[in-house]
Amino acid sequence: INMEQEVVISANKLTKQFGDFIATNKITFDVYAGEIFGFLGANGAGKTTAMKMLCGLSTPTSGEAKIAGFDVYREPDKIKQNIGYMSQKFSLYEDLTVVENIQFFGGIYVLRNKELKAKGKDLIETLGLSKEAHKLVGALPIGWKQMLTFSVAIIHAPQILLLNEHTGGVAPVPHIPSG
Repeated sequence: INMEQEVVISANKLTKQFGDFIATNKITFDVYAGEIFGFLGANGAGKTTAMKMLCGLSTPTSGEAKIAGFDVYREPDKIKQNIGYMSQKFSLYEDLTVVENIQFFGGIYVLRNKELKAKGKDLIETLGLSKEAHKLVGALPIGWKQMLTFSVAIIHAPQILLLNEHTGGVAPVPHIPSG
């Protein structure tokens, strides 16, 4: 590892405890820009708990962590603006159309209407979903749902992408123009 490379995720003795149960116990690691890093472990090992702390969704019991330079305790909102997150379960709304889901998630990431419209159009074309754009997501095959879930997680061009399981079938998505 090039020591001059930027550290984008840093955890030092990061711990999460629920009563007497220790979900994550003093995990310490650094992830550098451009690096792929993964948690491996059995169900219940604390992988999702660690991811939730790194995303700013759960406050650690103790330890330190910075994501994209932002502190997990003091700046969880800044973290959320600089990461993309794909959860274990598809986070799409099945009763919304493809376009409505893109608009919804783009809105969460505070994309301006003009930018969101352009990125949404590019995304639909890139994924080959033009004919399905106005169909309910619930009617899509699982592979398309997975591609769309991944795509809305990166629609705002985050610095860091966190994938939480169920990503074995995710193929790399072609570059989506920032236009």
